[in-house]
Amino acid sequence: MQLKVLRWVADGADIDNPPNDTFKMSAGALRDRKLIKVSKSNGKWDATITEIGTYYLEHGRYPQTNRAPFNRRRNQLPKPRTAPSKSPKDPTAVTSKPEPTPTAPHKSPDVIDIPTQLRRPHKAVREIIDHKARLEVPKEQQQRALLILHALAQEAIRRDWIVTPNPSTFRRDPWTDRRTKVSPGADLFTIDAGDKPVAIRLRMRQKRVDHELTEKEIADKERYRWSFAPKYDFVQTERMRLEIRESSSNAYVIEDTVATQIEDKLTRAVEGIAAASVKERELVERRRQRDIEIAEERRRAEILRQHAERYGSWFDTLDQLRSDLAHHSELADTVDRLRHAVRLRGPDDEDFCALGEYLAWSERHLDASDPLRTIRLPHGERPDLSYEEWREWSRRNPRR
Repeated sequence: MQLKVLRWVADGADIDNPPNDTFKMSAGALRDRKLIKVSKSNGKWDATITEIGTYYLEHGRYPQTNRAPFNRRRNQLPKPRTAPSKSPKDPTAVTSKPEPTPTAPHKSPDVIDIPTQLRRPHKAVREIIDHKARLEVPKEQQQRALLILHALAQEAIRRDWIVTPNPSTFRRDPWTDRRTKVSPGADLFTIDAGDKPVAIRLRMRQKRVDHELTEKEIADKERYRWSFAPKYDFVQTERMRLEIRESSSNAYVIEDTVATQIEDKLTRAVEGIAAASVKERELVERRRQRDIEIAEERRRAEILRQHAERYGSWFDTLDQLRSDLAHHSELADTVDRLRHAVRLRGPDDEDFCALGEYLAWSERHLDASDPLRTIRLPHGERPDLSYEEWREWSRRNPRR
């Protein structure tokens, strides 16, 4: 399938006529093998073949490179050969020039060297060396895993990052008084690029397979008609994976593939560690900007509240004056009717004098209690809020 997709990309990658239904998955594998380049812009998917891919189609293999084999020592380069020379007294002696010394392959500045020995490892790596059971890899892969962790820790130190060990603890047996090491968990150590420490995990990739019932599970199922056996099992594969975990649910994973190994992609791990701190800084900045916006919204809301309360104070004063005027008008009507009643009784009434005195007091009280004689003005400056704005604010903030 991948070969069909490679030929399809070489012919121009007609998206409308793909070679099969899984061409995108095959294209991803070809991209990891550096046979094609995949890009997507404005929602349009495009793929182009590389020089390595063209060479592969023509010759059926990858081109020969000058890259040294994995973990080859630099001091193991072949020495220059020289042809045997005859005695200098021999006139027929022929001196041949030595063959040029093979030069080391050009190393990209972005490539991280993988050491061949664990020399002066960091304390975080030393903790794992002293307790290799923490490595969830086969025994034959432990040395390789330690070299990867050592290279990652050394690169972090070179960049002035903080490498923090996750040491094992000791547990004492109450019966034998023997101390045994206890793993603190899957996190081997943490690396902090400045703002966000990330946990480093190294384990073998797992695949899910159907669970095969054991004899006991079969017997329980036949006897009790039920079984708590799991539906699937997870078994280790031969591929190693490196996890850069920012949290329990967010991790950046690098793992072995058919064409590449973790050692070739450690630069991605370093970039992932740096990206975690960048994201954390951006998150902190967004939170800071949000706090500023919230503070500004609260300040504006407080200013609006003060203006609305000032408008409400002026309105309450006016409404109270309306109520007092209405009450005074009713009181004036009452005094007028009292005056008319006294006139009807006349001087011959035995309570005429008392009624006259009460009427005189009522008239004086009516005149003194006129609200327009002593108008109470509200406190504060004149409100600069419109009636519609005040009514909208009152609707959103009803009084209790």
